[in-house]
Amino acid sequence: MKKTACIVLLVALLLPANLIAQGSKDAGPAKSSVEYTPAGTFPIVKTPITVDIMVAQPPCVEDYNTNRFTKYMEEKTGIKVNYIMIPEQAATEKLALVLASGDYPDAFLGFAINNELETTYGAQEKLFLPLNKYYTPQWMPNMMKALDQFPGGVGFMTNIDGNIYSVPRLEGCYHCSNQAKMFVYQPFLDKLGLKTPTTTDEFYQVLKAIKEQDPNGNGKQDEIPLAGSIIGWSDQVERFLLNSFIYCDLDTNINANADDNVGYMMVNGKVDTAMNKDAYRQGLSYVNKLYKEGLIYNGSFTQDSSQLTQLVESSAQPVVGFATGGWRGQFATIGGERFNHFRAIAPLKGPKGVQYTVAFFQNPEIGQLVLSSETPYADAIMRYFDYMYSPEGTLLQRNGFQGEAWDWATPGQIGLDGKPAVWQQLTLWNDKDPQNDTWIQTYAAAMTPALKNGLAKEPSTPSDPNYYLPENNEKTLYDETSQLYKPYEDTSVEVPVLKYTADESEQFSTVKRELANYIRQSAVKFMVGSLDVNDDKVWNEYVANLDKLQMKAVLNLMQTAYNRQYK
Repeated sequence: MKKTACIVLLVALLLPANLIAQGSKDAGPAKSSVEYTPAGTFPIVKTPITVDIMVAQPPCVEDYNTNRFTKYMEEKTGIKVNYIMIPEQAATEKLALVLASGDYPDAFLGFAINNELETTYGAQEKLFLPLNKYYTPQWMPNMMKALDQFPGGVGFMTNIDGNIYSVPRLEGCYHCSNQAKMFVYQPFLDKLGLKTPTTTDEFYQVLKAIKEQDPNGNGKQDEIPLAGSIIGWSDQVERFLLNSFIYCDLDTNINANADDNVGYMMVNGKVDTAMNKDAYRQGLSYVNKLYKEGLIYNGSFTQDSSQLTQLVESSAQPVVGFATGGWRGQFATIGGERFNHFRAIAPLKGPKGVQYTVAFFQNPEIGQLVLSSETPYADAIMRYFDYMYSPEGTLLQRNGFQGEAWDWATPGQIGLDGKPAVWQQLTLWNDKDPQNDTWIQTYAAAMTPALKNGLAKEPSTPSDPNYYLPENNEKTLYDETSQLYKPYEDTSVEVPVLKYTADESEQFSTVKRELANYIRQSAVKFMVGSLDVNDDKVWNEYVANLDKLQMKAVLNLMQTAYNRQYK
């Protein structure tokens, strides 16, 4: 570990997306006596070295130090990494403690260090190393080639001071771009002789039938018509339902980011909010009606995705009719009977014809690999991770070893997108069960759109018996997204990522957090009925409180940032 002084001061400084850094403005890392091989060759160093990297450890990785992929990278590069593992659930807290301590590893991996921290410890405190010189094809050929598939990606990574302080996680996930999905347990519809609902009125009637007509056939009214969770990858029932009334990207998880998914939207080039609109109120009223009548599981606004999965899977007979999530694995055991029989449904048409799906932009994820400014091994670390941005490196890190978990496509194989395939999957990808073969969760890697959609799959349709089985999951998700969700996507309504100056962030960071908390808490209260959404006095008081919490000032701030970046 390296010692350095540290002052904990959080001030967000952000950069317009079109600024491309031309070179670091600060001193480089400490000099070292490491002897390197020529660029593009392996091993990277002539004599083995050891570096310290602190990593956020997900439950699916048993031990980064003994992991088979880690050992493979050590043998390939000559670089031994001492991984200092921090459990994922404690990562944010531990990161803050380490940054305050002044005792740093050579690098931080997987902490998703945000713009505020990059600014504080990079631009201001000079504790993070500027990485501008590495953002070239000479230093990082694999990363730069992958970034070509993410237009504006380098500008997105760049700080207000002109420096870049991290390397990204690149995930070109087609189905993730419309992740607010809903699924129905098809055997329930078949038993009741019902069609998939297409409107909010039809949906209400189907929920009532599931509740009252015993589709699981056990003689009990134990069915749960609709369930979701408040913590989980797009598990929230309201994120799907509210978009039948007004475009609404709201995430009601109180711990979610105060800038994103708080119900902001674009209206004719102006930043606005759904949170004070009559259509939003009507959507809340609809959800509240379902909740009051027992058609939505009451834990949907308090539980997490693991509890949702337990609800779906724990009963002897299936009980959950509809569930929300980014994919079936959010609420069902992969490969189980219930997983195999849930079917995605399209957004519902509301009473006034509104029918949106939320758009999630596929931007690079900043802060996934950050280096200490005092590390003498910056060149080694960057070359070590650049390999992971290659198609081979990404698949090894994410899926496992070639010939075991995946292989290159053979002539004639077709990808998810109908083009010639790039690779084929040999074993089922699983990010839930602990293992020690690979990293599963990619931090510095590039699952580009071309690689993601280049997965070989036999042409199939929902009528094929194996279409909904786990081994066909990527094809199923691609098709469902393309056919059921993309037709209802309008990216012009979603507010793009906005960046702020130091003064703006210092002035508004607390305001935005308090406003976001109030919006999220109020939404849940309206939906469960602890606040009466149908009472004009209660609703008007809520709207007045939005103004007291400076909603208009926040919208003006966002408009200023939008004009600066996109006009």
